[in-house]
Amino acid sequence: MATTGIVNGTIIGLYADISGTLTKVANATSHGLDLSADMIETTTKDSAGWKEFIAGEKGGTISVDGRFEEDASVGSGSYSFQDLMDKMVAGTTLLAVWGSNVTGDKKTSAEVYVSSMSLSAPQNDAASFTCSLQITGAVTFGSF
Repeated sequence: MATTGIVNGTIIGLYADISGTLTKVANATSHGLDLSADMIETTTKDSAGWKEFIAGEKGGTISVDGRFEEDASVGSGSYSFQDLMDKMVAGTTLLAVWGSNVTGDKKTSAEVYVSSMSLSAPQNDAASFTCSLQITGAVTFGSF
């Protein structure tokens, strides 16, 4: 049953679609989806003093923050920091799916490159990571 009302951000996940199986990014604490469209200025002397635009190319990024855990202890049902790192080093894409994974809820899917990763290990605190995913090609919208 689809989620109703204000959505608790805790249920939103970032998944790697591995041959049709959604594999959640392990230990995530926050996700972000940013989409944008270039605006092409078309102002002329006939624009009556107002700027005019048409929509241009679209693009976006997905970000994920999480707690670092060594690959061996993450388990086979999750997509680990090391899995993301491997994609970045290989320069290959993965199909990312962003949403709740609740039947009937909306999802956003896109091929992405891992464009940056950072690992932080402060004294007397949990190690954490951040990762940016660059969308390449069209974004698709559907339902779980």
